[in-house]
Amino acid sequence: MSLMIVCVCKAVSERQIRNAVKGGANSLRDLTRELGVGTCCGKCLPEAKAALCASLDACESRPGLFAPAATEFAV
Repeated sequence: MSLMIVCVCKAVSERQIRNAVKGGANSLRDLTRELGVGTCCGKCLPEAKAALCASLDACESRPGLFAPAATEFAV
């Protein structure tokens, strides 16, 4: 499990992003609301988006991994 910090300003890790996706987050807006990513300097947004996409892809490829599957609500 990766402990990489994605957002230094808010001390948000990849693990926290994965947990947010497990809880239903499916957009950068959701991560900003729940974790505060991108609200200070904004330099974390590309990496936060990559971590979000990787977590959502994990939902798609392994449907039992996250419940409920956040991809059901993606637009």
